[in-house]
Amino acid sequence: MDKVQFEQVFGYSNDQAIVSYSSRGEISFAQFKRELAFIERKLKKSLNETGFKRAAIFCEDSYEFSLLFFAAMSCCEVVVIPANNKRFTQQKLGEQTLLLGSWEDSSAFSINIPDQCREELSVPSCFDAGIQLFTSGSSGEPQTVDKTLYQLLNEVKAHNLKWSPRVANTTTLATVSHQHIYGLLFKLLWPLASGRRFVSKTYVDIVGLLQDAHKWGPAVWVASPAQLSRRISSWPWALGKSLVDIFSSGGPLLEVDAKAIDQLCGIQPIEVYGSTETGGIAWRNQLRQKSWSPLKGVNIAKNSDGLLKVSSPWLPKEFICQDKVQISTDGMFELKGRADRIVKIEEKRISLTQVESLLVGSSYIVKANALVLERKRKIVAAVATLTESGKELLQKKGKASLVRKLRETLAKDLDGVAVPRSWRFVDEIPANLQGKITRDLLMQLFDEIPAAMVPQIISSEILDNARQVNFTVNDDLPCLDGHFEGSPVVPGVVQLDWAMHFGRPLVKAGSTFTQMEVIKFKQLMMPGDAVTLSLEFSQEKNKLNYSFRNTQDGNLEYSSGRLCFSHV
Repeated sequence: MDKVQFEQVFGYSNDQAIVSYSSRGEISFAQFKRELAFIERKLKKSLNETGFKRAAIFCEDSYEFSLLFFAAMSCCEVVVIPANNKRFTQQKLGEQTLLLGSWEDSSAFSINIPDQCREELSVPSCFDAGIQLFTSGSSGEPQTVDKTLYQLLNEVKAHNLKWSPRVANTTTLATVSHQHIYGLLFKLLWPLASGRRFVSKTYVDIVGLLQDAHKWGPAVWVASPAQLSRRISSWPWALGKSLVDIFSSGGPLLEVDAKAIDQLCGIQPIEVYGSTETGGIAWRNQLRQKSWSPLKGVNIAKNSDGLLKVSSPWLPKEFICQDKVQISTDGMFELKGRADRIVKIEEKRISLTQVESLLVGSSYIVKANALVLERKRKIVAAVATLTESGKELLQKKGKASLVRKLRETLAKDLDGVAVPRSWRFVDEIPANLQGKITRDLLMQLFDEIPAAMVPQIISSEILDNARQVNFTVNDDLPCLDGHFEGSPVVPGVVQLDWAMHFGRPLVKAGSTFTQMEVIKFKQLMMPGDAVTLSLEFSQEKNKLNYSFRNTQDGNLEYSSGRLCFSHV
């Protein structure tokens, strides 16, 4: 394992330099070093007592995370950075892992720094633990990815080489978490290595971010495409003049979103392309260039299948991506879709990427995601946001007319089994806190629920046209991840999904969902709540009424509404 010296990680010129704006106020480099030394000594004692060599960190505060991270990097063999601290995640980590930070387990190692940590101890001289990260799980179960601090810092050097004149003396603010590689690099390691300031919290409120950017500017915003697409024009974007750059990663940023951000605050977002496995590969400002430019030190090529091959100083060996590319003579490249999104239905190979591209190419769709559902047989489904033309058609002639128009468009280029048979038109395609659109989130919009999405059932009873389901909201439900960091709740779309899922046995066979009526969300449904779902189906109207109430207090209603189905 490559040893990294303390001086290679931190670029602060003096002890008075500000490292972070945290919940405890301004943190100087001198204070950071004292607190790091204190945490390292305390952590070594815990490791000696348990005999563990491996630690897992989950901490929402980036400054506190940095203390735990570098203390663990100096005295552990492996440091694991999971995406969340759910019970299922903890179980997968195994018993021989010391938990650091915010976990439900009472034995977890916590910060607990004295208010005035003045004790002078020696900081760690070097860091040589392995780092284990996780992929996003956008196409399946998240996989572990092994890294070293040496590799991560090599990538940081490449970003600094490209952007240092622009970001010098800035404060970094982020709406993405350091628990993922993009946030870890851009929110934490890069500011530390270049001697810049970072705000320790992860912003959910963009208004607050703009206000703090003005307060602590010049500033850099580390964002995701999903977050930039959720802008509201009435926010105080004039304060965004304090921003010098906005970085975006985790997926493609729509051109319309890039243009809107430029118009609102005068900043053209810089997109960074890469993955957990590869780290950063390339960048672009699509308002100036559509193609991607490789980062300094990155070598790219195309294999015989048209897939991107990457080698770089932060990769142990050449990596073949699942992205198809077209490389130009100047070394820049364009992405041509994902090869690993090929599915087989009725012996035919179908590219979900192609389905999405054709939908976006129509005059009705802005953005689309295709997936496969397992019903009596496999079918392709689509989730899409609509253009103004699409919204007008949906409003005037209904969903059936819109779907027919889209199917006619797709039929010119696709086999019949590749044309989506189930559709959801939404104002916004759901994404998690990191801006990732995962399969589980998409499936919540359909009648089917992955097994992991079903709450912990206590009892269920069906009588004639009614059903009552009692359940507990277990805290390891994937839908809780990313919804209000630090205060997980069951999203409204999931409650609708549960009503549909448990109400299906009451609905007439062959009926298809058409619309929702009188939907009301009254109270937050949270982990640990005991809930009673009451369902009643009207045979005459073909409508399903539902209500979620607290089992102990029947007067406390979480939500209610009516789901309407076509007559058969």
